[in-house]
Formats: sequence, C-alpha cells, structure tokens
Amino acid sequence: MTTSRLGTPAYWLQSNQVRFTDETTTAIDPYTGAPVVVDRQMQATSRNNFVYVSGFPVLYWPVFATNLQNPSYFLTGAKLKNDSIFGSQVFLDFDAYQIFGIDSPPPGTEWTISTDYLSERGPAGGTQFRYAVPEFLGIPGPVKGFADVWGIYDTGLDTLGSDRRNLVPPEEFRGRALLRHRHYLPNDWEASLELGLLSDRNFLEQYLEREWDSDKDHTTGGRLRKYYGNQLFDFSAHVRANDFYTDTNELPRLDHYLLGTRLLGDIFTWSARTTVAYSKLEVDEVPSDPTDAAKFVLFPYEVEREGLRAASRQELALPLELGPMKSVPFVSGEAAYWGEAIDGQELTRLLGQVGIRNSLPMWRLMPEVQSSLLNIQGLAHKVDFQSEFFFAEADEDFTELLLYDELDDNAQEQFRRRFYFNTFGLIPQANLPQAFDPRFYALRLGLQRNVTTPSIEVADDLMQGRLGVHQRWQTKRGLPGRERIVDLAQLDIDLFLYPNPDRDNLGEIAGPLTYDFRYHAGDRVTFLSDGYFDFFTDGLRSVSAGILTSRPGVGNVYAGILSLEGPITSTVLQGAIDYRLNEKWIMSAGTTFDLGAVGNVGQQLAITRIGESALVQVGITVDEGRDNVGFQFRIEPRFLPNRKLGRLGGQLIPPPGVEGLE
Repeated sequence: MTTSRLGTPAYWLQSNQVRFTDETTTAIDPYTGAPVVVDRQMQATSRNNFVYVSGFPVLYWPVFATNLQNPSYFLTGAKLKNDSIFGSQVFLDFDAYQIFGIDSPPPGTEWTISTDYLSERGPAGGTQFRYAVPEFLGIPGPVKGFADVWGIYDTGLDTLGSDRRNLVPPEEFRGRALLRHRHYLPNDWEASLELGLLSDRNFLEQYLEREWDSDKDHTTGGRLRKYYGNQLFDFSAHVRANDFYTDTNELPRLDHYLLGTRLLGDIFTWSARTTVAYSKLEVDEVPSDPTDAAKFVLFPYEVEREGLRAASRQELALPLELGPMKSVPFVSGEAAYWGEAIDGQELTRLLGQVGIRNSLPMWRLMPEVQSSLLNIQGLAHKVDFQSEFFFAEADEDFTELLLYDELDDNAQEQFRRRFYFNTFGLIPQANLPQAFDPRFYALRLGLQRNVTTPSIEVADDLMQGRLGVHQRWQTKRGLPGRERIVDLAQLDIDLFLYPNPDRDNLGEIAGPLTYDFRYHAGDRVTFLSDGYFDFFTDGLRSVSAGILTSRPGVGNVYAGILSLEGPITSTVLQGAIDYRLNEKWIMSAGTTFDLGAVGNVGQQLAITRIGESALVQVGITVDEGRDNVGFQFRIEPRFLPNRKLGRLGGQLIPPPGVEGLE
C-alpha cells in the first residue's frame, strides 16, 4: 500500500497478511419501518509489516491496524530540531491504536505516543489522549477532554533568558501530567475535572513556553454544577498539587448565583451571589537554584492562613425607560466573613454600594453613501452612549485580607517577583508601589462592582464613574441580490473618572482611558488599533496598531507596532506571515524587534513543501533573549489533514486521492 501516485513509489507499506472487515450496524426507523444504517466500521489489520523507502526496508512492526475511514500510517508526525539549549532533537509521534493493533478504537477518540530525544538534555517520551464522545461510563451527555503526559530524563541546565541562564533543575526526572475533562449531564448538570501535576517551577517555561505564557494554570480539583433557570449551583473542591506556586486549597466550596429575577411585576430585578468555603492559602517556596532565589520575594498578601470563608452579596436594580434612554439605578450590599485574615484573626466585613447605569442608543441610516473604491453600499451609523457611576463603602480595609481568589496566573506572578527587583530595585522588606499592586489595580477598575466578581476580597471604599461611546458603522457587501450586512468599522472609547482621586486613583481625576478600533476594508483585510492610558506618574500608556489579512486556504499576514510607556518603555515592531506561494510551497515567517535598547528580540522562518503524501517543513528560529539559534525539520502525513502544518487561513489543506488513500 502507498499514498504515492508515482509509477514506482518512493515508499510503501508491505504486509504478509491483511484482514479487512466492513461492519454495518442497522436499526429500524420508527416512522417508516425501514432499516437504516446507524454506524459503519471499515477496519484493516495487517501482520508482519515492513516500511520500504526507495526499495530498502527501514522499519518493521508485527501488527498494524487502521480505520479506513480515517486512514494513516502509524507515524503521525516527525520533527527534527537543533539549537544550543536542547541540542539535536528528534520528536516522533505514533498512532497508539495502530501500534497496539486495536481494530476498533472508540469513535471520537485520538491516542498518540511520543518518543523523543534531546541530545543536550536527555531521552523523553509521553502520550496524549483526546476524546469527544456522546457519553461516559454509560451516562449520556456530550463529553470532551484530554490527557497529556510528557517527561524527560534531564541532565542539562535551564536557560530562561536575561540573567536566568544555566539554572540547575531540582530534579533529573522532569515532566507534566495534565487531564481536563468536562461532561454535560442530563437535566442541566455539568461535571468537570482537572489534574495538573508539574515536576518543578521552571519546567513549563523551559519546555512549553507558549503554554506557560498564555494557558491557564495547572490546577487539581473538580466541579459539579447545576443550572436551574437563572440560577447556578456550583459545588467544587481544589487542592494545591504543585508546592512551588502560591495556591488555595478549598475543601469544599459552594457558590450560588441568581441573576435577573423579576420582582413586583417586573418593576425590580434581583441578583445575588453566595459563597461558602473552607480555604487554606499555601504560599510559594524559595527556589532551590541560587539565581532564582536571589530575586524571590513573597508579597504582603501571601501568608499561610486557613479557615471558613463566607460571603453573600445581594443587588436590587430598578430598570427604567426614560424616553430613548435606558437607566438602571441599583443598590447592593454584602456581608462577608473570614476565619483568618492576614493578621491571623477572624474578620467580618460589611460592604454597601449604590450606583446607576445609563445607555442611550442612537442610529442614522445613510443610503446615499456609495463607494466602489471603499466597497461601501450605503452606511448605517449606530452609537451607544454609556455612563455609569457607583459609590461603595466598606467597614474594613481590603489590604487586611489575603487573596484567596488569585487575580493572576502563575506566569504573571513569577514575572512580578522579578519585576519587583529588576524594575524598581526594591529590597525584600519594601512594598511594591501601589500603582503596580494587582489588588489596587483591580480595585480602582471596579472589580467589586458586579455581583459575579471573581474575587470577594477585592472590595473597599470607592467612588467611580465611567463614560463610554461604542460605535458601529455597517454597510452591505456582496453580489447584486445577494448582499449581506457587515461591520465596516467599530470604535469603542471608555474613560474612568474618580471624584476622590487622592484615595482612589493616585491623585488623578481621569484615567484610565481605553479605546478599541477595527476597520474592515474588505472581507479579508482589517486594520486594528487599541490603547490604554493612565495619567498618573509612571502610569501605563500603551498603543498598538496593525493590519491583518486572511484568505482561507491561502494564508494570514499581520504587521503591527506596539508602544509602551511607564515603568517599562518600549516600542516593538511585530510581523507574521503564513502564505501559500503556489501549489507546492508555503512560507511562514515572524519577527519581533524592539526599537529601543533591547534591539532584536527574535525571528523565525520556515518553508513547507506540499508533497503528494506529506507536508515537509524546514525552518530556523532566532531567540536573542536566550541567545539561541535553532533549526527544525518537520514532516506530517498529508493524507490525514493536521491542525498544525496543514492549516492556512483557518482552512485545512485537503488530502489527495479518495479519502487520502490510493
């Protein structure tokens, strides 16, 4: 067998014995009484298999099995890389069902096994199992999840950039185990489970940097939810499995949400949130490597405490229609209790809030606006003027409380510890400047305003207003008789105001000011820009602008600039492209360059050849921050479209032949 169309194929699979089965499951249609096909399995199992390349046998495997409706050889992907941190690297991914000769794998599942080797670090391997099935353990309901285990016998040193080079790992056997499972049960129940285990604090940052930067934390716990109309009952438990990060054990926790219940004949709406938990905050430990330990500090809200934590917040709102304007005055109150605050003593807090939210929508239709150059067929301008004001009083200072509900992921917390030393040059006994304390940032942006606030600890005296203008310009595009309404542009602007600036906003009445702008020049070209401006000394001022174009099956192109001012000042140019040059070649490239003192940040360039049976990529990456240059070679079968190399502009490159098999 081969996927090649050549007269003399470059490679093929040769088997001594092949068994083919075609099993069809039928059922009787209750409406017509006729039999209907409900499932069909086409399986092939072969024994004594050889893989030939250019006429020479290169691999033997005793048993091979595949589903002919999803055909592939047992090697699902191969990648070769070389750089100064990991050395020469070989990554091979295999279809576990085929490797073990499983004739009928459960539908909706994928199981791969990885066998890897990194010359500067050591041998590695793992397995990944993904599933999306209609039931679990006989219990109906959509189920989706994955398990990912990968480990390495590491004899090298970690290089994480800047002054974090040649760090000694605390363990030689390093890795991670991650399980995320979600089951939508009958009668509006939902169950989820997560298991996240890491060998050490630097493993993700060294081996899975993108996941470390952008994915949620590895946590261990479970949750059972019940949806009942506009109510949600949430039962959960959480334990800290990785003792090198600050985390909260909750054994157990109950949350109840009630949103928008109508009272007194739709005059009022009532919303509420109640939480009860036994919480134990366990803090980060000092790193074992001296370089990491030299710039390690615990923040004032990181103290080991435990106890009962309970809070109930109620909000009563009065929706009004004042002509064209919608106005919602509201009042809310909360009573909260902590068994142990920062000082180890119990604390009870009462919080009261009152405010009003207003919205004035306006629109204008301009059919006379026509432009073939700008692709405009009439114009509709829609504006929503928004305003909000609220006033809050609490009888306890929020700085007396721990952050049982964390505001940041581990990656941001670990960066902030170094930010403490590298940017401000503080001694361990000093406090982070108030403007850059995450608690104060969350407070002054009004995290406490909503009933569903993610952190009950962040609430205090506050007076805040917000003015907003949210705009949309819409037009029609398309062939005559097939026009459709699309967004031409959008511009959202919001400004926060503080009548008591010395207490609430570091002496400034105004700020932050934010905006978000998008202009869709066509269906495939968009101009983007957004900004954030604080006006106090050393406050963050950020502006980004760029252009994005996307063509399904052809590619994506982005070019932009990011300007930062504040404690860190930088202007960064960014560009990325994935583009199909012709039927045979794809070019992928990216660059990041700082116009300031940092200079070059990094580049990557890769060329992918679209073969009749495989996608083959060669590339180079430059990481100036880690002083690392890497080369890579990757191959993926084309007859099984892959979400990595085989996706351009959101569309997979289709396989050749009939179902990819010749």
